[in-house]
Amino acid sequence: MVSTKKKIIVGVSILVFVTGVYFLTKKGKDGTSVLGGKKPKYIDEGDINLVPVFSAKQKVSILYDAMNKYNGTDETLIFEALTDVTQSQFGLINKAFGHKNYNRILGYNTVGGTNLPLKTWLREELGDADYNLLRKKFPIYL
Repeated sequence: MVSTKKKIIVGVSILVFVTGVYFLTKKGKDGTSVLGGKKPKYIDEGDINLVPVFSAKQKVSILYDAMNKYNGTDETLIFEALTDVTQSQFGLINKAFGHKNYNRILGYNTVGGTNLPLKTWLREELGDADYNLLRKKFPIYL
């Protein structure tokens, strides 16, 4: 037979183990462990240390939409899209843009256009000062 002393020791050991597991896994209202520790970080917390992911396709879509308007080009949107873009990232944007149909008479994508690269789209849609500003930032591609 198992002695009463051993039963008490096993019972207390199990109780301590279960209590330890409970406190190790329990989270408080703020997401931290009850025993302490750092709160897990999520993108939606607005952490300023997170770097936004660059997407050339997304930038192409923004640029295309800004230039392919019946009521004129949205220069502000073009500059906002390219503000934090590096020279090498602009190369990826340029490649992703490829050649898109552009009508030089009407100034946007319509029937009767020619497939032209991003450089030509920007040159046709922006004024001299704006285009030259971009040219200074991205001299390899413009």
